[in-house]
Amino acid sequence: MKVDGWLQADGIAELERVCGEPSAGLTLDLGDLRQADASALGALRRAAARGARLVNCSPYLTLLLGEPADPAGHDEDQNRIL
Repeated sequence: MKVDGWLQADGIAELERVCGEPSAGLTLDLGDLRQADASALGALRRAAARGARLVNCSPYLTLLLGEPADPAGHDEDQNRIL
């Protein structure tokens, strides 16, 4: 499933409804996600913890999700999976 634009608290219920119960087969493509508030980041972390794959995360989103970014500022792996 592709998630883009701004993801905020008011969109979390819809995201969770559409995703259903994440499993190993669910992939969230976050390549066009520009911003996520704290509630949205929490929802993305929960989805990943339940088995969803988060792909195409920008370095900024990766940092917000708590994963270390490349210190040189490069994102050689555009399909990074968290």
